[in-house]
Amino acid sequence: MTRDISDAARIAAAIGPLRLVRARARRGRHAGSHPRRLAGAGTEFWQYRTLEAGEPADKVDWRRSARSDELYVRERERQDPVRLWLWVDGSASMDFASEGAPTKAAYARTIAAALGLAAHEASETCCVLPAPRPLAPLAMFEALGAGGGTPALPALGPSDIIVAAGDFLDDGGLDWVMNAASQGASGVIVAVQDRAEIAFPFAGRVRFEAVEADEAAHEVGRAEDLTGRYADAWAAHRARLANAGANPSWLLVEAATDTRVDAAAARIASWLGSSG
Repeated sequence: MTRDISDAARIAAAIGPLRLVRARARRGRHAGSHPRRLAGAGTEFWQYRTLEAGEPADKVDWRRSARSDELYVRERERQDPVRLWLWVDGSASMDFASEGAPTKAAYARTIAAALGLAAHEASETCCVLPAPRPLAPLAMFEALGAGGGTPALPALGPSDIIVAAGDFLDDGGLDWVMNAASQGASGVIVAVQDRAEIAFPFAGRVRFEAVEADEAAHEVGRAEDLTGRYADAWAAHRARLANAGANPSWLLVEAATDTRVDAAAARIASWLGSSG
């Protein structure tokens, strides 16, 4: 994990401070669509209310109060901040790696952490799903991939942008992403793939070990006989990914673990930092 952190820090430094321009532009286009109707920090006037006991006099709106026997405070409507949500699949299948390649989990953590560090450098709010509170860089890295599979979603909207990195091989593994999109969030699906998953380079007698706890090992005498069936299954998997990434507010990145992780992170950072 130390190497993952070091790689993430190096990539984040190359990216530089990452402002979430795309999310801000999208929030601006949706202004008024999802009013929060809560008092708080913001620029838009919401309502007047009477001064409460113990509040300082400098909060009084004297122009409004002059028209009444009461003292009034001018409240602004709370504006929710743009938030970057990071998620890395923590399921057992992410520990797979071909010889000489990093595990899918390590590759995914490096991408997510690099983007989080770069956004943190720009003073952006960064959270790791499903926890709603912003995290400092080290805590953020430790939380990535620690929550298992499908995350529980907080309430999301146009101010939220998600980077979800996993293999999405489970049936329904993309359902939560589609749910986030239906709530108005935008984001990036990072489909992390090992070269053996892409090409199925097996022949002869092969024993396929179980990956998940509810699976069993499977041994075949001629693995090459499975090539056609596997190709069909892989094509169906990629079609599901393409369907999830077809939303114009989402980006699909298919990243093989034997390709440069910094190039994948830079592509995503460019998308997050553009106005769309």
